[in-house]
Amino acid sequence: MTEARESRLDYESALRVIGRHLDTEPTYHLSLLEVRDGFTVRSHPSRFRSDARTSQFTWDRLNDLVIFHMAGRGCLRRRPRHSGIWANFPNGHEDFFRALGHQLDDEQGTSLSVEELPDGVGVSYMRPARGDGLGNEKAHTVLAYADIEQMLEVARRRRQSPETESNSLQEAE
Repeated sequence: MTEARESRLDYESALRVIGRHLDTEPTYHLSLLEVRDGFTVRSHPSRFRSDARTSQFTWDRLNDLVIFHMAGRGCLRRRPRHSGIWANFPNGHEDFFRALGHQLDDEQGTSLSVEELPDGVGVSYMRPARGDGLGNEKAHTVLAYADIEQMLEVARRRRQSPETESNSLQEAE
C-alpha cells in the first residue's frame, strides 16, 4: 500500500494562493479553517444568497496552484472581482492572506481560523506561549479596515526593502 506524501507549504505561500483563487470570483461571508490535510474555505457568491460554496485546498493542490500561479506571472490579469471589504484593496484577498501568512510563519502559528465579519476580519490561531515558551496559547484578533491597511503597508515595505538595498548598492558602485 502506497501512502501519498503531501508537502506542506509555509503559510505565506499557501494563503497567498488561496487568496488569489478567491479573487477570481465574487466572494462574500468568507470562512477559512485549517484542517489536517490543508484548508477548507466556505463562502457565498452573493451577499444576498444563502447558497454557500465550499472548497478544499489540500497541500498537494496548493503546491500545484503555486506552480500554476508562478507560471502565470507577468500575464495580464482579468479585471478584479473583489467584493465587500476586499473591494478597497488593490489585490483583494491575495495580499491580505499573504501578509497574514507571513505573520503566522513568523509566530510559528498553527490551527488557523479566519472569519469575514461585517466590519472586519476575525483571525484565530495557536502559537507557542510567550514568556516561558512552554505549551501553546490561542491568539485571536479582529482586524478592522484600518488594521488591514496597516498590515498591507508593512508587508509592502518588507517586500520592497531587499530591492531598495540592492538598488542602492548598484548606484553606489
